[in-house]
Amino acid sequence: MDGRVKKAEDFLKTRLLDTLTEQITKVTKVVNTHTPGKKVWLGGLGPAWAGGINNLSETYAASFLWMNTLGVAAVQGIDVVLRHSFFDYGYTHLVDQHFNPLPDYWFSLVFKRLVGPRVLAVRVAGLQRKPQPGRVIRDKLRIYAHCTSYYNPNYMRGSITIYIINLHRSRKKIKLAGTLRNRTIHQYLLQPHGEGGLRARHVQLNGEKLLMGNDETFPDLKPKILRAGRTIAMPPMTIGFYVIKNINAYACRR
Repeated sequence: MDGRVKKAEDFLKTRLLDTLTEQITKVTKVVNTHTPGKKVWLGGLGPAWAGGINNLSETYAASFLWMNTLGVAAVQGIDVVLRHSFFDYGYTHLVDQHFNPLPDYWFSLVFKRLVGPRVLAVRVAGLQRKPQPGRVIRDKLRIYAHCTSYYNPNYMRGSITIYIINLHRSRKKIKLAGTLRNRTIHQYLLQPHGEGGLRARHVQLNGEKLLMGNDETFPDLKPKILRAGRTIAMPPMTIGFYVIKNINAYACRR
């Protein structure tokens, strides 16, 4: 992050989030030139870069960078993303000094439960604008789509998981189109819990604070069911996962 993050709001800067795409493009070009076919892994990046930042890297705000990192890496064909520090030096921990999960821990858990490795193309009307000469379009509404994890017993093969990052300071509405239009959706909306806002160290799922049951028991990750055809309403500066179940998508059946 090389000094570009000094306050929580800096994690919402599109220029910061877009840096990874530029870096991956440069690295893969070198790898393909000298060792074609060699896999590229990512490690020590996002909120964990250079040991992190005190009172920032362990907050909800840092999860925008972490989730965007996972989305960009998948789209760019990166199979493995390593998060180095679970509990160690610096400020990049996934748990606090009492081993209570921090925001990136909960985001990582939900991601692993819902998102499978197969990446799907996303076409968003209104975002695919042509930039003016010399300008780059840096969208504040980022949408990624994957086949739902095959290891999740709650969803059959063929289901699709969409995760949305809303960097706007206002609510945004997303309406699914085509074969996704009139389908029931399971919502997993992750928001900061408490009065800290972006600096919160706790996360709520669909309005309920996420807490471990005990040292070995995860909480139930219960979705909110959105009726078929309902518009997805993303609150400002939030991240949500949306599962379209039983859609029997061909790309996700194999």
